[in-house]
Amino acid sequence: MTAGPKDLVQGVDTSGMLDLGPIFLPNVPGLEVHLDLDPRSGNGKSVSLHLNMSIAEVQLFATATNEDEWAPMRDAIVNGLREQGVDCRVELGAFGTEVRAVMPTVDLDGTAHVQPVRFIGIRGNRWLMRVVVSGDGALEPPSASSADISEVDQLISRLVVNRGDDPRAPGERLWLRSPEIAKTESPGMDNQDRQYENFHIQL
Repeated sequence: MTAGPKDLVQGVDTSGMLDLGPIFLPNVPGLEVHLDLDPRSGNGKSVSLHLNMSIAEVQLFATATNEDEWAPMRDAIVNGLREQGVDCRVELGAFGTEVRAVMPTVDLDGTAHVQPVRFIGIRGNRWLMRVVVSGDGALEPPSASSADISEVDQLISRLVVNRGDDPRAPGERLWLRSPEIAKTESPGMDNQDRQYENFHIQL
């Protein structure tokens, strides 16, 4: 298996990384960051990392010490997908057990097709990261024994989590925050598109 995201308490150097509060993002060429904000609180529910032809949607939750919160979440995902008639299976992936599915979807032009999706759970020190990967990063590896790690899995492994010391109920969402975005805008740029150092961010 691949080493997962690191804890900030491990003394990781986060200089040059994008600070979203509980998560630091590495500065990767071509990475686009889409922060999904809750309309009521303005806090970030999840962050989608767009890298070439892959998308990784990341959410973070508090967990109890030594509790495996991923197992019941994984089983709930499988049951929900099967109730919808979606083909899925649990297998060992880069970060442990994950759910692979083939999801029906519709393009903007109304064309229906299917796409592969991976549901990944990564356990840390009193936190659980839930990642949904789509696009090229969800395709089957060339062989079952392939040791090559995909580009999006490399990105996920470089994330840094800042859980903090506050007591939180197991399963409580760790809300993300918007970074201090530079006020430099290009003519015609949408109000929700901003540039932060080398990161292109959409809120």
